[in-house]
Amino acid sequence: MKNLLLLIFTLFIGSFFGQNRIDLPPQETEFTFNFQEFSNQFTQQRNLPEKIQGSITIPVPESGSVKFFLHENNLMQERATSIITFDGISADERFSVKLSLLAGSFSAVIKTFQGKYYAVERLANSTNRYKIYNLKDAMQKEAFICKADLEGIVPQLNNASVSSKSVTNFPIGSQLRRYRMAVAATGESTELLGNTDAVLNEIVAKVNALNLVYESEVAVTFTLIPETINKSIIFTDSATDPFTGNGGSASQAGFVIMNNSGLLTYNKYDVGHTVNINTGTGANGTAGGLPCNDSSKALGWSNWGTQSSLGFVTNLIAHEIGHQFGASHSFNASGGDSSNTTFCANSWSSVGAVEPGSGASLMAYGTNCALPVDQRYPTNNYEAYFHARSLDQILNRVQTQSTCYALVASANIPPVANAGTDITIPKNTPFRLLGIGTDVNNTNLSYTWEQNDAATANDKGAFGSTLNGAGGYTAVNSTTAPLFRSIQSNVDGERYFPKLKFVLNNQNVPPMNEGEALPNVARNINLRLTVRDNNATNGGVDSDDINIIVADSGPLSVTYPNTIGISISANSNVAVTWDVNNTNTIKNTVDLLLSIDGGLSFPYTLASNILNNGSYNATIPNIPATTKARIKVSAILNSNAEFYDISDNNFTITSTCEAFRSYISPTSTVTAVAGSADSNLNMMAASAAAEPYITKSIVFNAPSTNTAIHGYSSADNVTPISFNDNYPTHLVQFRVTQTGTYTISKSSGFLITSVYTATPPMLSGFLTSNSTGIYYGVVNASGSTRPVVLNEGTTYYMYLCNFSNPANANAYTLTFNGPGMAYETISTPAGYSYSYVAINTITNKVEAVHPTANFTTLPVGSYTVKGISYANAASPSSFIGKTFNEIVATGACVQESSNKRQLFITGVLSSSDINKTETDIKVAPNPVNDWLTVITNRKITDYEVFDASGRIISQKTKFRKNINFTSVTSGSYILRLFDGNQVVYQTAVIKK
Repeated sequence: MKNLLLLIFTLFIGSFFGQNRIDLPPQETEFTFNFQEFSNQFTQQRNLPEKIQGSITIPVPESGSVKFFLHENNLMQERATSIITFDGISADERFSVKLSLLAGSFSAVIKTFQGKYYAVERLANSTNRYKIYNLKDAMQKEAFICKADLEGIVPQLNNASVSSKSVTNFPIGSQLRRYRMAVAATGESTELLGNTDAVLNEIVAKVNALNLVYESEVAVTFTLIPETINKSIIFTDSATDPFTGNGGSASQAGFVIMNNSGLLTYNKYDVGHTVNINTGTGANGTAGGLPCNDSSKALGWSNWGTQSSLGFVTNLIAHEIGHQFGASHSFNASGGDSSNTTFCANSWSSVGAVEPGSGASLMAYGTNCALPVDQRYPTNNYEAYFHARSLDQILNRVQTQSTCYALVASANIPPVANAGTDITIPKNTPFRLLGIGTDVNNTNLSYTWEQNDAATANDKGAFGSTLNGAGGYTAVNSTTAPLFRSIQSNVDGERYFPKLKFVLNNQNVPPMNEGEALPNVARNINLRLTVRDNNATNGGVDSDDINIIVADSGPLSVTYPNTIGISISANSNVAVTWDVNNTNTIKNTVDLLLSIDGGLSFPYTLASNILNNGSYNATIPNIPATTKARIKVSAILNSNAEFYDISDNNFTITSTCEAFRSYISPTSTVTAVAGSADSNLNMMAASAAAEPYITKSIVFNAPSTNTAIHGYSSADNVTPISFNDNYPTHLVQFRVTQTGTYTISKSSGFLITSVYTATPPMLSGFLTSNSTGIYYGVVNASGSTRPVVLNEGTTYYMYLCNFSNPANANAYTLTFNGPGMAYETISTPAGYSYSYVAINTITNKVEAVHPTANFTTLPVGSYTVKGISYANAASPSSFIGKTFNEIVATGACVQESSNKRQLFITGVLSSSDINKTETDIKVAPNPVNDWLTVITNRKITDYEVFDASGRIISQKTKFRKNINFTSVTSGSYILRLFDGNQVVYQTAVIKK
C-alpha cells in the first residue's frame, strides 16, 4: 500500500472522562485455561470431511461456568489449515458463542440470554491466561474515528404509513440472509505481523465474532470466500499491493484492480472489505457503498492496532459494515475530541441523527464528542446493538437493493412487539409507556425504547435543555430534535420518560448528558419499541411504533403536599392540589395515588377518576407510619400509557398501624390444574422487612468482633482462603428484593468485603469477595466484589475487615449493584399476622386467602399472589371480593407485599400431557388482542375456548391455526385443542 497515512488514535480512560463522570472502569475477569487439553479433542477430527464437534466450559460474568457444545460453522467456504470456527450453544440453550480455534489459542464472543455480549481472548504474553469482558466495555479503553460520508449514498427511509402491528421490514429472524464476504489485507499488515497466517487469524477471529452480532441483530451472516482463506488477497508487500492511500475508496479501487487482473472477479463475492493492521491501539475506518453492486460493494476499510482487543475491533467492524449496508451515523452531536475538534460535526448525518448527544448504539459515537462541550452519556454510553433507525436502514438495504444473498433456514420464530396506541401528552410532563412483547419460543426477551426522529440541519448538536444546536435553540425547544436516548431492559417493556429517579429527585428536567429531556414545546415524538428474543441459534427481532402528540398545554405539576416538613396523620384529610395548566383538555380525570416508600411504588389509591381541576380533599387511610410519603397525580390514557407528576419531597404520615413491609419468596410463575396439589403453593410467612436500600453507610467499629474471614488467593478469583483472625470484623446481614447477579462495591479506603450464606463465616458458605490475592504478604482488594447470584428469600452475611486493631472508626459506603435492592429483616410486631391472597388479574379483587397459599379451591383463571400483613383485629375472610384499596378503605390496618408471583389455574389435564404439549405446541400472542395463532406440526381437529366459569364461549369442529378473539371480552380463558376425542393441549389465554 503506497502513501498510506497511518492514523492511530490512542486515548486513555483517564483523559477520556472528566472528574464529573460516574463510569466504573471496564470490568475484566481473568481465568486460567488449559488450551492444549481443549485443542486435543479436535486432533482426530481435523482431517475428516464431517463437521467438527466438541465442547468448552467458560466462566461467564454474572452466570458462572457455562458449558458450550460446539459445532463447526460455515464461516469459511473452505476449511483453513490451522483454523476452525465454531457455533456453540449452552446446555440450557440460554447462551450462544462464536469461537475461533487458532494455532495456540482461541478467541470467542458470547451472547447471553439477556442480550449481553462478552469477548474472550488470551492475555498478551501468556500461554494459559485468558480474559472475558463485556463487549461494550472495550470501547471505554480505546477509541476510533469513522470517516464515513454517507450523505447522498444512504437511500431515503421508507416513511410510508404502516397499518400492520409492526413496522415495515419486521419481524426478522425466521431465516438468515448469507452474504459472501471478501476480506483483503494490506501488505503493511503482513509486514507487521510477520506472515499471512497471522493476518488470517486476525481476519477470521474478527469476522466470526461479527457474525454473532449481525445474526442476532439483523438476521444476516457472512461467509469468507476461498480467496481470503487461501490468503491470495492477503498481500505481503506494501509496495506492490493494490491499495493506494487508505479508506473506503482505496479499498474499492484495490478490488477493481483485483477484478481486472483476474485475481478476484466480481462474481466471487457480495461484499468486500479491506483491513490494515497497525502497531499499538486505536483505530479508524471508512465505509459506504452498496453490497451486490460491483462498482461500490467493496467500499469498506478498517484500521486497527496489534494491541486492540477483540471486543473493540468487533464493534469497529460492526460499525463499518453497518455503513456498507446503508446505516448512517445515529448521533446528534457537534464538536469532536482532542485529536480533531470537529470530527463529530463532520460525521453528522441528516437522515440518521436520532440519538441525542453522542448516542450509545453501534452506529453512534458513544465514547467520542467530548469537546468543546462533553456530549457523552455518563453511563452506558456504548451498547452493542443497533438503534431502530439503523435497523430500518440496514433492513431496507437488504430487502430492496442488496438482494444477492442466499437464504438459510432457521427454526426460530421471531417475537411480536406492541408499542400501544398513539397518545397525546402535555409538554414538560413526565409520562410512562408499557410495551408488550410475546414470543412463542419462550426465550428471554429484551425491550428497547428509542426515539426515531432525525434531527434537522438546524437541530444539529442541540442537546437537552442546555446546549443550543446550529439553529440557536436547545433540543427541548425544538419541534424535531431527538430528546430521549436508547434504553434497553431485560425485565419488561415499561419505560418512564424521564427515568423515575429524576422525577423523585425533583429533576423533571434531568441533567443534559442523561439524554432524558422532556419537550418544552408542542410537537410530535415518534417512539419505537424493539423486542429482541435473544434466541441462542439466531436472533429474532420485531419493532412497533407509537406516535406521541405533545400538546401546548402543561405541565401537570403537584403543588401540595410538595415541600419539606409536612406531617399528616393517618385517617385524616389532606387537600391535594396540582397545577392543571389546561391538561384537562387532554384528560379530564386523574387518579391520586399514595406512596410510603419515597415513590418507588404507589399501592394506595386515594381517589380515582376525579376531575382534573387542580384540587381534591383526600383521606389518608389507616396505613403504616412513614417518613417517605409521596403523592402522585396520574392521568391514565390507556392500559399502557399515562402522564403524571409526583410531589417533589417526602412528607411524614403518623399512624398507629404497624402492618409491615415484606417480600415473598419464591416469585416464580406457577401453572396448575384446578384442585391439584400444584395449586397448593405451600409458602412460609414472609419476614418483616426494613426499608430497602441500594447504598448503606457503616462505621467500621460499630459493632465489630474478631472473626476469621475468607477471600480469593489470587487474581484467578476462584480459590478462597482464610485470612488471619486477629483483626476485628463488621457484620452486615441482608437479603435482596430480586434474584439475580450482584456486585457489592465500596467507597474509597481499604476494606475487604466477603459474603457468606451462614454465620459464623465458614469456607463452605463463602460466596464472593473483593479481595484479589495476597502478594508479598499484603492482601489486595478491588473496589467491588466478584459478581455472584443472590436469591430472594435467602439471608446473607457480609463480613467487612480493614485490618485495623483495635477497630478504627473509618466510615464506608456500600453499594449493591444488581437487579434489585438489599434489605434487612426485622422482628414482626406483636398483634400482627400474615397470609397470602390470590387476586384475579382481570377484576383485581381477592378471590382466596390462605396463610400458606393453599389455593386448591380456586377456579380456572389467572391470579396474582401477594403476601399481606394485617392487624389481628382484621378478619382475613373479609378481604375476599375486595380490591386492596377497598380493603384499606374499610379501615383495616394492612400492607401488601412489595413483590408478587403469578398463578395460572387450568382445567383438568394430566401433568404428562401438559409437559408433552408444552414443547410441540405454541400459541401467540398471549395476551391476545384479536387473533390467536396456534403453531404446531401436530394434528389438531378442533378446539374449545372456556371462560373462568367453565362455559364454552367458542368452539370449532374444523380447526384453523388462527382463532378469532376479536369479539371476546377482556378476561382469562382456557383454550383446549383436540385430536379427535383426545385433548392434546390446554393453556390459559388472556384477552386484553
